Amino acid sequence: MVRRRAVRHRVWGLCSALAGFVLLLLAVTGLAAVPDLMDDERAYEAAVPCAPRAAAGAGCLRPVEATVVRTVIRDEVKNEEFTLRLTGPPEVPGELDMGHSDPLLERLRPGDRVTVTMWRDHATAVSRDGLTQQSADTPVGEPPFVTALMLALLSVGAYALYAGGVVLARARHHAEWGLPASLVTRGKQSFGAALCTLPALIVGDLAGPLVAVAAWLAMLPPVHLAVLRWERRGRGRHAAVPVSVR
Repeated sequence: MVRRRAVRHRVWGLCSALAGFVLLLLAVTGLAAVPDLMDDERAYEAAVPCAPRAAAGAGCLRPVEATVVRTVIRDEVKNEEFTLRLTGPPEVPGELDMGHSDPLLERLRPGDRVTVTMWRDHATAVSRDGLTQQSADTPVGEPPFVTALMLALLSVGAYALYAGGVVLARARHHAEWGLPASLVTRGKQSFGAALCTLPALIVGDLAGPLVAVAAWLAMLPPVHLAVLRWERRGRGRHAAVPVSVR
């Protein structure tokens, strides 16, 4: 029985360690790409209309004609969709997320001709009859979002690698005596660190990815201490009451 539990511990410990390694690798790779995303965001915000006959993919705003195939407007609390389906030149996407129904999407009908503003491979806006609506296909906001997502992966990956390593190091001992309570504590701290990426994302939208990382790091010690204090109080409430023997 102990041997079987030890084998199971080794299997899931190895899987956890490998998953943690992969998540950490993804997190590091994603964070390394954030400076390029910041450059793209700055380049887009500084972009100007293209000169005549500008090449596709140039770093300027290029108008391309397209035709509306269909619009999808679903404005529900838990199921929002504002999609514009187009047909046109190859660089124009077949489906575009417009983010909202106004001011233009709700007015469009199948067959309408529209002007799609292209920046590199992004369809950033749609225009018709003097109305222009920005789409969600822009590099604006990507750096803080990717930063927050990668920090969450970093939190989960670090815990998965730690848990897998702990179990693998003493699989037979844990099979016989049970897993250490520290795994639960570290799991709660990792979950708290992942949740901290949400306020870090808000900070990043206002002040940039570097400030978001600094804010996330600053939140980690209080979260870790709060988990430890919560566990101490829990043990205190549920501690066994000594029974006097007469």
